[in-house]
Amino acid sequence: MKKILSCTLLAVSLCWVNARAEEGFWLQRQLEQGSEALRGFSFARGDAPHGLPLSHIQRTSGKLGNCSTAFVSATGLLITSYHCVAPYLGATDGKEFVAQSHDSELPITDLELLLPQQTQDVTVTINRELNSEPTPQQRSVKLQQLKTAMVSDCQQQSDYRCEVVSLHHGLEFYLIRYKVLRDLRLVYRPASAEQMPQRSWPRYSQDYVLLRAYVAGAQTDGALASTNIPYQSEFARLSRQGVTENELVISPGFSSASQRYATEAEIRFNFELLYPRSVGYFEQAVAVIEQLAPPGSERAEQYAATLAELKQQAETVSALLAHYQRSSLLTLKQQRRNAVVEWINNSPVRQQLYGPVLDRLQQVLERQQAAAQRDLALGFLKYAQLPALANQLYKLALHPDKQQTARLRKQLSELDAHFDARVDMELALHFLSQYSQLPETQRLPALDQYFALSDGFNREIVRHKLSAMYRGTSLTEPAKRLGWLERSAEQFQQSGDPLISFAVAMYDTAMQLAQDRTELKAELDSVRAAVMEVLLAFNDARGKATYAEANGALRFSIGRVSGYSPMDAVWHQPFSSLKSYLKRQHDVDSSDSVTPIPDIAVNFLSSIDSCSDYGAAPTFNAKGELVGIMFAGVQENLLADWHYDAALSRSVHVDSRFIIWQLQQTGSAKALLTELLPGH
Repeated sequence: MKKILSCTLLAVSLCWVNARAEEGFWLQRQLEQGSEALRGFSFARGDAPHGLPLSHIQRTSGKLGNCSTAFVSATGLLITSYHCVAPYLGATDGKEFVAQSHDSELPITDLELLLPQQTQDVTVTINRELNSEPTPQQRSVKLQQLKTAMVSDCQQQSDYRCEVVSLHHGLEFYLIRYKVLRDLRLVYRPASAEQMPQRSWPRYSQDYVLLRAYVAGAQTDGALASTNIPYQSEFARLSRQGVTENELVISPGFSSASQRYATEAEIRFNFELLYPRSVGYFEQAVAVIEQLAPPGSERAEQYAATLAELKQQAETVSALLAHYQRSSLLTLKQQRRNAVVEWINNSPVRQQLYGPVLDRLQQVLERQQAAAQRDLALGFLKYAQLPALANQLYKLALHPDKQQTARLRKQLSELDAHFDARVDMELALHFLSQYSQLPETQRLPALDQYFALSDGFNREIVRHKLSAMYRGTSLTEPAKRLGWLERSAEQFQQSGDPLISFAVAMYDTAMQLAQDRTELKAELDSVRAAVMEVLLAFNDARGKATYAEANGALRFSIGRVSGYSPMDAVWHQPFSSLKSYLKRQHDVDSSDSVTPIPDIAVNFLSSIDSCSDYGAAPTFNAKGELVGIMFAGVQENLLADWHYDAALSRSVHVDSRFIIWQLQQTGSAKALLTELLPGH
């Protein structure tokens, strides 16, 4: 049994996380004084004599999408990263914006602020219902029903927005209540807030913005209205002193997802098969488009945005792969796996309890990875726009939805601006050839039959089939394709349009695929939950705390202001200086300036943990003062979703001292300092 289990674990490559406090996305209760998570954190004298100010931070923080923000005045003034609100602001002129009064603050439509109010552990309630379900799929369906009912009941009883989130793939469940504020307005935007993303250090970024939250009377939420008043909020004071090297800092975050507990097998599959193949697909799509849409042509203009997206994605994944090759991620997973193997094998009881769980994980992972290869190829087929549109139209005819109809109408109306039939057909042809190279067990019989792929890919046969479909379809004509929005499902089924007929023919297969994905996810979640029980037991046996994967709910990260060494004989200091910033801005020697330049930082580095989405997080010191805004990471932190490296993982923050200095430079912005720094 011991030998069999050892082989199984070597195949499964189980990863455990021996967490120290700098690493991890912690719940507030996990960071109380004396907690396991803090035992490995070295507190300096004066760091946090009364514990970390987490309650204060939670009361002053809110959620903007996957970003977090903090109140910095009693009258609803908020600070967050510019990149978190940029999508809602539209095109800007690149100039500094300062609202001269409340009336001149710019409304931001569609952006909501969620303020966490209460978190209730509902694990027992949910598991009592789930335990009677015999299969993972039935548990998944039941869980969704329970979540829907629980959220509905919560929202009927209060004015809160409610959601149910799980930890450790379903070992724990929490009902979270949020206060929602929908009237948000732009107060201040620096002139150079809009910068191209980069990961070099030093950085001199102004990636921050000031907003204000408004409410109707009695602090109740209300849509934008001239009669609304600023929200009365508990707030964090903006620090004049900023931070010093090695100082403790804390950030509340709402990152949506991480993969810290991915197994070695998953790491190998993603980084050595799936991601390299995706880069190849991106580059192939670019080559097809550039061949048929040479620079200067009308087609090049039509496909400019698509090409930019494809190239950016290829570059991003390539950088990830290059960093993986230089990293110790795989070695670390192997070392941690070996420790788990030894721990399990030292106990016959543990062998009996945990061996079947790990066997099951390996079996489900093999199925999931086969499905992922198939879905990657099918996903690139969607770059051929007409077949994808035909599928959407037929699905909408079967399941009418007013909002989806409006979105699709807009998409159909704008299609010709970024579509060419020949390019579209060649993309379909190319990715059908890539799909046909998958093993037979990963392919779809209906699609193989439609394009005669069962005996291999015959380019001329497939091209002839596609040519007939594109010549005969009405979807290439603007007026006629819009007319399909008014057709019934029966009219789709009786249509002689070849692309519409293709969508009808493939619909059952598409629905079966969706069902298969749902069932596979339910099974994988079930076995991952069982594996997490193993990891929790393993860490508990060693007195180590275990954090859950990021899931969009409030978590805390703590660390220190710290530089790092990216390579031999190179040390990056943790601060970028204002003098260097001004020299870059004006290309002058700051020593020639008549006005003395203060010795303050523009950006600083910390060992605070974050996912790679860098959803922005206000950063606090041990007194609960706001000392910066975390907005990015360094190049060496590209693998943040999978791994935290204590030596190299660094987050980048805008320094509070720079924010204050910058506001002092403009007469119209100085008035904000009275609000930000009361009593000074």
